[in-house]
Amino acid sequence: MKAINMKSQWYALILLIFSPLVMASVETDFAQGVEQFKQGDYDRAVQLFESAKSQGLESVALFYNLASSYFKLGQYEAAKKYFVRFGRFKDMQDLADFNLGLIALRQKNGTKARQYFTAVVETTSDEKLLELSKQQLSKLKSPDKPPKPGAYLSVTIGYDDNITAVADESLSGISDSFYELFLSGDVVLSGTRKEGWLIDASIYAIDFADGDSNDEERISLGVKKSQKLYDWETSVQLSLVNNDFAGDDYLTSTRLDARAKKVISRGGRFYWRYRFDDINSDQAIYDYLQGWRQRIKAEYRNYGRQNIWQVYYEMELNDRNKLVTASDAYDYSPTRHTLRAKHTHIVNDKWRLGGDLAYRFSDFPASSSVDRDDDRFKLILRADYRFNKTLKLNTQLQFTDNASTVERYDYDKTLFKVGLSKTF
Repeated sequence: MKAINMKSQWYALILLIFSPLVMASVETDFAQGVEQFKQGDYDRAVQLFESAKSQGLESVALFYNLASSYFKLGQYEAAKKYFVRFGRFKDMQDLADFNLGLIALRQKNGTKARQYFTAVVETTSDEKLLELSKQQLSKLKSPDKPPKPGAYLSVTIGYDDNITAVADESLSGISDSFYELFLSGDVVLSGTRKEGWLIDASIYAIDFADGDSNDEERISLGVKKSQKLYDWETSVQLSLVNNDFAGDDYLTSTRLDARAKKVISRGGRFYWRYRFDDINSDQAIYDYLQGWRQRIKAEYRNYGRQNIWQVYYEMELNDRNKLVTASDAYDYSPTRHTLRAKHTHIVNDKWRLGGDLAYRFSDFPASSSVDRDDDRFKLILRADYRFNKTLKLNTQLQFTDNASTVERYDYDKTLFKVGLSKTF
């Protein structure tokens, strides 16, 4: 026991003697690194700063100087790594984003550079950083060249175990495989997509392998005005939407869609949306669906480095006709309330995993003998793989459970789909 105590005392004495020496070495390496950086010897500065880091130094000044030294040497990936670490320190994110924007410029990635400089402009309280970022953004703009047309294409295959959404015990329940196609595009008539006039169009189609009576097609054509109002990004769009069902003319709608977005914190965004649809039937058998529908939505999103959170509330109002049969009248004017939460986890540059849970309550006006209220829960699980910035593989598993006070509207369904999407 005495020998053990003597050994402990020797260890304590060694630490007492050498700890100040180690600390002095770290401080010396860092100070010399700063001096070498000032003299323009960036290779030597990197060596000294890395030596200080290997000895345990982790400080805001060290990571900034390391990143700056690598930047001067043209080693942009190493510089990027240390600017990212530098940005994790309190109040340093704006300065880190500005320098990451400069790196993106050197790497010929104008899109990424614009994202970094825009983030600084939206969040910084530093007047110098604000002005420098605005200058960089002005250089990135090409006022002499109109914005190129944009397009988005998605092709999906899937399986639905209850395509008609009928009660479990119903003999009319049908399961089927399907494919979906969605194509949209826009052309800027004047200005930019954030502040200008646009024309946009979209096509959606779902085709079932066996159940042709459930095939749908939708074509939309609209004009949109985008405008920055104070610290809000806003847009108003007027569209004509035509729907076909089972190969027949179905509904045609005139739609007004107003949106607004506001940055409220570094990662926080608030979204507001209002939609009004004036719906007309294209055949007499669908006259019961005529009328109007209004939807109002408020949404909050928080963008982190590895996680994106979204939560929203939507209210829907309807004033539609009724379906009158020999035994009853069925109302199609529910008031709906929807709560939805989504989470996306950014695993790495390629993979993203997500979950989506929604609850919707629908209150239908009472008819002569039917008082219908519906509670619907929907759970969606997603996994996306990004081949590059414009090409993505999407997979989705969806569970839906609808409980109703009217038995025929009790149902559940499971849907799976996988597809590719491409941005042009």
